[in-house]
Amino acid sequence: MKIAFLGLGRMGTGMATRLAESNEHSLTVWNRSQDKALPFALLGARVANSPSDAVEDADIVITSLLDDKSIAALFHYQSIVLSAMKKNSIHLCVTTISPLYADQLQALHDAHGTRYVSGPVVGRPDASAAGKLVQFLAGDESAVAVVKNTCSIFAEQIMCLSGPASTANSQKLCINFFVASLIESMGECFTFGEKLGVPRENLAFFLEKILPLPGVKVYVDKIFKRDTNSGTGFTMTAGRKDLALILDAASSVQCPLDIANVIANKMDMAIEQGMEDRDWSAIQEITRQHAGM
Repeated sequence: MKIAFLGLGRMGTGMATRLAESNEHSLTVWNRSQDKALPFALLGARVANSPSDAVEDADIVITSLLDDKSIAALFHYQSIVLSAMKKNSIHLCVTTISPLYADQLQALHDAHGTRYVSGPVVGRPDASAAGKLVQFLAGDESAVAVVKNTCSIFAEQIMCLSGPASTANSQKLCINFFVASLIESMGECFTFGEKLGVPRENLAFFLEKILPLPGVKVYVDKIFKRDTNSGTGFTMTAGRKDLALILDAASSVQCPLDIANVIANKMDMAIEQGMEDRDWSAIQEITRQHAGM
């Protein structure tokens, strides 16, 4: 199949690289800053000059962009990109977006004669590059069946969910809320223990024992070492975007999330202090400041 991949950030680069190296599909890539796209030519992919050029003749168009706004800039009624998509082709969005916008995208594609699937992923960029992501798929059922095999190139666990496209995005927001809450709790635990004179090493040992999943363990180590360099991780800015989506979704169903508000406030403080590109686990630094450390 012909695949167009739009957006080569930290997560997108890993997924697109897996697709290129698999040699199972014909791949075209596009990114706003072309320097991130050029290395893919060495992997045999075509580098498109524009998003509309990328999606032309593609069977599957994968978007790995920042948020609702960045996707809406490309896909809207009478947009050049949407018009360039051939009939019955599929738009697979792997970005964490709002459930409301996911359903709007599905309606947009239905009206255009194309198909839409929400496919948000769980995992850090290193998991993306290793093909170890977890992915939720929902939307057009015929399209879900088509994209599942392609997604298996970069996701080791795929859950196909019944219902509208928003089902996958709602699932992802719940997972992100849990992980953010866990990071906040661990940061508070380390800070509380240090104030009481408990060795941080002891707490790290205990937390690693009760949190065996590799994707969670990495945060035990980062928080223990106060390693806030995002590297290939999840930045504070990206985390704050997701917290906004979580709080908006919670508000829409009248479900107060007290912990989410605490985390969002700490993220705002961290960003104000210049930590926008640090790993989102750096909210521990705000907890430490509040404790006079």
